[in-house]
Amino acid sequence: MARLRPKPHSTPDDIAFGINAVSMAIATGHAKSVLFYRETSNDRVLALAERAREAGLRVEGVEARRLDELTGDGVHQGILARVRPVEPIDLKAAARQAGQRSLVLLLDRVTDPQNVGAILRTAVAVGADAVVLPLRRGALITPGVHRASAGLSFVAPVAAPQNLAMAVRTLKEANYWVVAADAGEGSAAATEFDWPGRTALIVGSEGEGVGQLLLRESDFRVALPMDPRVESLNVAVATGALAYLWRRQHPFPAQASGG
Repeated sequence: MARLRPKPHSTPDDIAFGINAVSMAIATGHAKSVLFYRETSNDRVLALAERAREAGLRVEGVEARRLDELTGDGVHQGILARVRPVEPIDLKAAARQAGQRSLVLLLDRVTDPQNVGAILRTAVAVGADAVVLPLRRGALITPGVHRASAGLSFVAPVAAPQNLAMAVRTLKEANYWVVAADAGEGSAAATEFDWPGRTALIVGSEGEGVGQLLLRESDFRVALPMDPRVESLNVAVATGALAYLWRRQHPFPAQASGG
């Protein structure tokens, strides 16, 4: 069997690496095979390899150099999995099935895998019904996203329409109010904002923010109040704060609160 030889410091798209990401890939049925450092003494890695064998997956012990090559010298913790692609959800169906308290996150030009992964992790934690990653803009689900989300990218409800404008129209037709995160003049303080039960929250890149077309399509604009010495927040941090401001006003049902 010929071995894949990626370019230096590149990572094949069909890989998830790191203990949490591989564990979730196995648990969700996305893993196809597993490679691990053959001389590892890490009990968690060894347990994962055994779990993969019990699940009927091909498991192979390899040299650390092989894992370094495949992950582009990423922090693989001694294990990686070949994975099936994450299938996007149908946004229209998700919106139709959502209740009166529903949050959808739309990512405009958010391309950094660390940020996308962190936002997907937040989306699962806060109970968002969808995260919209347009096919033509922003990051898709990559190995870096799997890693940054601690594997929650395998369970996050990701929708991938052709563009965000189309997604916004779909959500408006489903009775969502569109809220854009925007630090410009005239934005309401997010901490005092009366968050709609069905909110479609658009966040943009730290450098460029939400695009003008989407700002015009928005029903409201909100900004996080900040000390004037802070110019902006990382988009993943800001998204987490905004998502939980929405959730504070629209709590989880008692049976799903975990408390």
